[in-house]
Amino acid sequence: MSLSMCMRALVAATFAAIMVAPMQVAAGEASAGFVAEYAALCGAPARDSFSKLVAHAEGLGWVKAERTSNAELHALMQLSDKGIAEGKAEGYVTGASNATLTKMVGGRPLHFVATHLRSNILNMVGCYLYDFEATAPVDPDAVTRLLGIEPAYTRELGGITTTVWGPSPGIPGTLDTHLTFVPPRSPAVAKVGFDGVMLKVSVGAPKGNGGE
Repeated sequence: MSLSMCMRALVAATFAAIMVAPMQVAAGEASAGFVAEYAALCGAPARDSFSKLVAHAEGLGWVKAERTSNAELHALMQLSDKGIAEGKAEGYVTGASNATLTKMVGGRPLHFVATHLRSNILNMVGCYLYDFEATAPVDPDAVTRLLGIEPAYTRELGGITTTVWGPSPGIPGTLDTHLTFVPPRSPAVAKVGFDGVMLKVSVGAPKGNGGE
């Protein structure tokens, strides 16, 4: 290879590195910001009570939003309603509550869903954070650092990538934590109602209306 060709190759490689580096930094910052919001919401003591969790979120600047305010939020909540109705018909779901909130973070809207599912098996408060505008997955290492444990597994199925961690000893009462990425325009959107990123955990709640 001639000297001039070597120089052109070096310049091209340098240019590519310059272009990629900011993208990597931006992706890392987006992951850190998303996980930080999740930690503030779902890592707080209020996580074991639906009403306290919603009040806690509002205290952090989250605002209640109609589920119809966002098409993807509406779609996934419809799927949730369908699952709850099926559970009631089968006799094991006895009641459910939910609240949908939104907040601008890093220049784009995130959505938070708090739930309280009551059943004759187990009552659970759910803490779900969504970024419907995400086009790349959140770095699982950011979640690992928060939880203080390594992931149990990562699974890719039907266009959906999910990483799962077991209960975190640093966040008592929580069950498994799920980090899910659905790529834009994925066929999986029809099944889950959204594309983008979701990070969620459920917390065991007392029977009856305990946890409400």
